[in-house]
Amino acid sequence: MAGEKSKILIIGSTGYIGKFITAASVRCGHRTFALVRDTAPSDPAKAKLLDDFKSSGVTLIQGDLYDHGSLVKAIKQVDVVISTVGFLQLADQTKIIAAIKEAGNIKRFFPSEFGIDFDRGHAVEPAKSIFATKAQIRRAIEAEGIPYTIVCSNFFAGYFLPSLGQVGAAGLPTDKVVILGDGNAQVIIVDEDDIGTFTIRAVDDPRTVNKILYLKPPANTFSHNELVSLWEKKVGKTFERVYVPEEELLKQIQESSIPFNVVLSICHYVLIKADHANFRIDPSFGVEATDLYPDVKYTTRFFPSEFGIDFDRGHAVEPAKSIFATKAQIRRAIEAEGIPYTIVCSNFFAGYFLPSLGQVGAAGLPTDKVVILGDGNAQVIIVDEDDIGTFTIRAVDDPRTVNKILYLKPPANTFSHNELVSLWEKKVGKTFERVYVPEEELLKQIQESSIPFNVVLSICHYVLIKADHANFRIDPSFGVEATDLYPDVKYTTVDDYLNRFL
Repeated sequence: MAGEKSKILIIGSTGYIGKFITAASVRCGHRTFALVRDTAPSDPAKAKLLDDFKSSGVTLIQGDLYDHGSLVKAIKQVDVVISTVGFLQLADQTKIIAAIKEAGNIKRFFPSEFGIDFDRGHAVEPAKSIFATKAQIRRAIEAEGIPYTIVCSNFFAGYFLPSLGQVGAAGLPTDKVVILGDGNAQVIIVDEDDIGTFTIRAVDDPRTVNKILYLKPPANTFSHNELVSLWEKKVGKTFERVYVPEEELLKQIQESSIPFNVVLSICHYVLIKADHANFRIDPSFGVEATDLYPDVKYTTRFFPSEFGIDFDRGHAVEPAKSIFATKAQIRRAIEAEGIPYTIVCSNFFAGYFLPSLGQVGAAGLPTDKVVILGDGNAQVIIVDEDDIGTFTIRAVDDPRTVNKILYLKPPANTFSHNELVSLWEKKVGKTFERVYVPEEELLKQIQESSIPFNVVLSICHYVLIKADHANFRIDPSFGVEATDLYPDVKYTTVDDYLNRFL
């Protein structure tokens, strides 16, 4: 049928970038298939991801990259194959090529690239070997005459921005920032959802056949120095810049192990040895995504890193107090610059709170007794991380959330600690001894603990003892509630989440 969208098979759908491309395929209206070794994996996180895939309309096909028969069978059901396998499996994509050749029905193959253009400089190991493997796969595809599209997506925003480009750092800088090289090389940073969207848009586009699709959003090109300056302007603070010369970086690469040496060697290639932003794309082999699809609204509204509790509902102690003050500074900086924004107050992460039944620092669920901070009667809201993602993305193009706080308060997910323990006792048919920690003892623990444990304890002090985060009224002048805006979203209840542990 003319105009019918291609059926897409994704190999590596549960991997980092694979999740985003799978979601984009469904979002763009393609019949989407995912090759999986096990349709009911024992890993709860992977099982949840596959359940989410199925709920969204993805068809799971049981098969294996190393089982030729199952691979051919899967490929025969679709029109387009997208590989998002990790770097350890890059060479094994020859098995996909062989299966595509035997199946004989594939209109387009997207090999696992989704990174930088490796023809723009001289890499050192281990990046050199990875790039060589990718080049071998390109040559193998060409030799077999398989129509293809290569996606050069540049740096993942989710890897690069949370640490402001500091490789291996746990988060944003507090006083100094480490910069590889002189900090002047230009890099392109692309949001993973946008990578998914641009990739899927290219699937049925004849302009991208046998081409490299470069993702170079005009507003997303920065040097490391420019990125730091931008952040300094936002927070109203100057950071000490610590520059790492090439010789020191090469030494770090040699002394590090996988995967850290891989990341460092790629950064060496991009930040010191090549220009990945200002080159001209030769139309004989490449096209640029935002030129082809100017209607795609890549990330423009700013969602600052909040995704926690509302810090305006009580009085915090250190170190939570300083963290909340920094978040407040960011809010004020965004407002001062007139940048459209949405603040997401997602409350407690289910994946942090529920596996230990709310016991800070515990290795798992209670066996005989449960530790409760305060009197256990403060109400808290607990939200599954996948639901946080869904509500956040639903807000992206919603004018009702512009310059607002989006509160996530799923009605079935509000509990006191005592109520949560009672629910679990009912599920397991057992009563636990409840050990209550008074505020004075909690404050002592906070003072005697180090990062990050004192951070967690101080946030719990703020939520469980000093504030009410569940039963307040949201003022419509500055806030909206997610389940009110999007009642069609079927969120995970606390009750259902706890059933995973039975």
